[in-house]
Amino acid sequence: MLPYVSLYEYMHKQVEHAIQNIDEKYNIYDEYKNIVTSPQLTDQVFIEVMNNYFFDIGLFNTKIKSLKEPEKQVGIKVRATKDSLVVTEVINDIRFVLGDEIVTLSGDPIEFCRKRYKRLLGDEPYHREEWEHILTFQSEVDVKRSNQYYHFELKKYQLNDEASINVYIKENTPIAEFVGNITFEQTVEALYQLSKIKQSSKDIIFDFRKATFDKLSIAEFLIPYFYEIGNQETILTSDTHIVIDRERHKSLYKQKIERIFKQCEEMNEQAFYQNLMDQPSGNWEYFDDNKIDFIGLSRFEKITILIDKDTENAAEWLVYKVSNSGIVNLVGRPTKGNLKFFNLVDEVIDQRFVLTFPVENVNNEIKDEVIYPEILIEWSKRHAIVDKDIKFSIDNSS
Repeated sequence: MLPYVSLYEYMHKQVEHAIQNIDEKYNIYDEYKNIVTSPQLTDQVFIEVMNNYFFDIGLFNTKIKSLKEPEKQVGIKVRATKDSLVVTEVINDIRFVLGDEIVTLSGDPIEFCRKRYKRLLGDEPYHREEWEHILTFQSEVDVKRSNQYYHFELKKYQLNDEASINVYIKENTPIAEFVGNITFEQTVEALYQLSKIKQSSKDIIFDFRKATFDKLSIAEFLIPYFYEIGNQETILTSDTHIVIDRERHKSLYKQKIERIFKQCEEMNEQAFYQNLMDQPSGNWEYFDDNKIDFIGLSRFEKITILIDKDTENAAEWLVYKVSNSGIVNLVGRPTKGNLKFFNLVDEVIDQRFVLTFPVENVNNEIKDEVIYPEILIEWSKRHAIVDKDIKFSIDNSS
């Protein structure tokens, strides 16, 4: 087995081309190199140290995980205010309830923790801060619930990767809620469910606030459903053109495409990735002539897309592309700002770790910029109890 310092140096060489913060680059590198020389390190601690390093250096698309051990999370999702972390979702740990306010982490107030983890949290507004990673290395929390206080020792659970598309009707308005990294088959089934809904409403809501799917084949399949039926449309897609010079990166990207192809079960999706596999290594165009020509398929006259900070990957790219449709309105809060997700590859290192990182793409046309809604609904503690975004969208439907 390679020593941790050697693993650290190798991983740094793989990702250094993506580091934007040149002023701090070497200081942070030296700081963490001193940490990984410690004889007290274990594989699990090394993973935490490396992921902290990637956060610190600004590589938010980069992470490592154990090859054999499943990733862990604390069983809840939170959103920050100035002095607390509000529980917005209970996944595994049923000791928590929606709206709980976590006021201390391992005995320290949230404001103090915010200063401690300043580099990890960045300069984001409170409600956009990412605390889930920080929670994984806390031991205990104090919780305020109404006027009562509780003390919990945090438990660790296997990371929940379940994804779904929930199609339902609320107050005569059809809603399609996309959660997680959904599959092509789930997308086809969801559209079938929508097709069975009687045309009593002229409006529909696509809830992309928790949509994180990473396949552009799904985005291509969905795009026509956000445009007026019968209209001839064109979307430019040169931002997805991958041009790679480094031979190692070419090899990893080719492996990625082959792996996705093998996972495909639907014929159209297989054809999408077969087209990529047939192209010259190092020069991949996801779409023919870097554009998509299509005819609109929406039978609805008004489409509301709900977005938030967890809208990312191909879901975010889809929102970016259809936002100019004449029948689409974006509601909610700005998206993740991760429009270069398709540059990512996985590499197995020392048969112990999986490193996910962006390749060096010399055709980097697209910038990592958030997508802003046309109608901004400020996040508040009340969101943990009442879905104000859905309520607003329904109240303002035709």
